[in-house]
Amino acid sequence: MTQHFATGDYNASGDGYSAAATGGSGVMSSGPDSVGPGNDVTAEDLAGIFANRTPFLTAVLGAGIPYCTQWTQVNHVYFQLANTFFFLSYLAPNGLYGILYLRCTLLVGCAFFALWGWTVLCSFDAFLWNANFVAINFIHVCVLLYRLRPIKFTREVEEVYQALFRPLKVTRHQFKKVLDCMKMIRQLKYQEVYAQEKVTKVDSLSLVLSGKLVVSQNGRALHIVFPHQFLDSPEWFGVSTDEYFQVSVTAMEESRILLWHRDKLKLSIITDQFLQAVFDHILGRDVVKKLMQVSETMTAANSQNGHLANGLDDAEDKPMLIVKKSGDGPGITALINRQLQANDPNAWRLGRIEETDHETPV
Repeated sequence: MTQHFATGDYNASGDGYSAAATGGSGVMSSGPDSVGPGNDVTAEDLAGIFANRTPFLTAVLGAGIPYCTQWTQVNHVYFQLANTFFFLSYLAPNGLYGILYLRCTLLVGCAFFALWGWTVLCSFDAFLWNANFVAINFIHVCVLLYRLRPIKFTREVEEVYQALFRPLKVTRHQFKKVLDCMKMIRQLKYQEVYAQEKVTKVDSLSLVLSGKLVVSQNGRALHIVFPHQFLDSPEWFGVSTDEYFQVSVTAMEESRILLWHRDKLKLSIITDQFLQAVFDHILGRDVVKKLMQVSETMTAANSQNGHLANGLDDAEDKPMLIVKKSGDGPGITALINRQLQANDPNAWRLGRIEETDHETPV
């Protein structure tokens, strides 16, 4: 059997086979005349075998290898622009803005490909496929732009976001989710009672936007609540909405309070561990500040105006600390006034809280 490597034709010839290159020079056979250990191979034989290497490879592999012998002209400018935008799409960064960039570049690239298929290639299927890709990417771009839309708050709410939530890396969209649980913004007049002990239910979370309020219990002042502080942060931890305030809260001046639906807020952030941690941190810090103010008040009252009960049995029936009214002298009123950061000479004074004529239990 003889094989011509140049043409790939196979011919039976005796007991062996031969391969001939184009032109007939250089024959390899397995018969007596085959090239082998006992035969000399001339340079003409090798030159004939490798004279045309592409047909040789074609014959060896048993299948034709497509290759270009002549390049066509460069494609239309629409084709080039489409691939330019596809190239730019591969440079998209991570994050939400990176996805928006990716969708925009894909949209423009597919639009140029659709235009190229319609006006240059005159292929309706190429135009139709790329037109569908344009529509899909356009929808994605609209959704992303809606998610990235600027969120604006009122001046008071913006101050709350900047003071409490932004330092903890809460995004405006996350804060908007929290703000959607808002019940109302309540306006309090001078000396208006916001909560009365053992009467008002704990069904809200209240944040002071402006003004000042005093927290008292059994007629004694405990501490002052300033703007951007919570009125009921201690009740956030372990107190249900069907329980009542154990303190009274009274406005010391015209104030504005932001109220959240307590249960709705908890349900809203229960699936977001980050927001849960943020609220626990903010409210826990607020509770610590209140405890420090109460401790300072009690310490000052104890050292200046009171005396301790003599025994534990007496302490069960009698107040542990008696604060006597001392007119304009120092005492708990002066201490609370210092908490007001007495820069305002017209600040409301705790002396206006109703007290007994001679002594007030603390």
